[in-house]
Amino acid sequence: MRYLAAGLVLLPTAILQVTLAPRLEVAGAFPNLVLLAVVGWTLIRGAGSGLRWAIGGGLLLDLVSPGPLGVHALALVVAAYAVGFFQRSFEPDPVLLPAASGALAAVAYDLVLVAVSQLLGHPVALLPVLQAWIAPAALYQAALTPLAFLLLRGLDKAVPQPVVIDW
Repeated sequence: MRYLAAGLVLLPTAILQVTLAPRLEVAGAFPNLVLLAVVGWTLIRGAGSGLRWAIGGGLLLDLVSPGPLGVHALALVVAAYAVGFFQRSFEPDPVLLPAASGALAAVAYDLVLVAVSQLLGHPVALLPVLQAWIAPAALYQAALTPLAFLLLRGLDKAVPQPVVIDW
């Protein structure tokens, strides 16, 4: 049931990411809907579950986006790992943790994309990219992550938990 829920969230989110999200631009940034889902799920269910969502969502995003296969999956895995580490390292706060996690995840995600672009021979001027792309994206994600967290927490409560028999 959990995998079905993940698919029902991630597939439309990936499609909306490449179709609708660019139209929601503010200050040069637009929301990364798949990243919001991965960060929210990581905060709710932990790093292991968040990493699974990152791989699935990243591959879906790679399939509907231009560019090499695996780039978004790699960036989302790094972001989910960073959020999981961040969550374990700090006292949970219902508002600050999701917002700070969203900003951290956006920076990690975008830096991976910049690094891959550099490795593929597409030079990127880091300071202008930080100012025009990464910083606005981090602020946008920080503003939206608490809402995504609340929505996904509601989904998590609505989906039945698997029965685990511990011997």
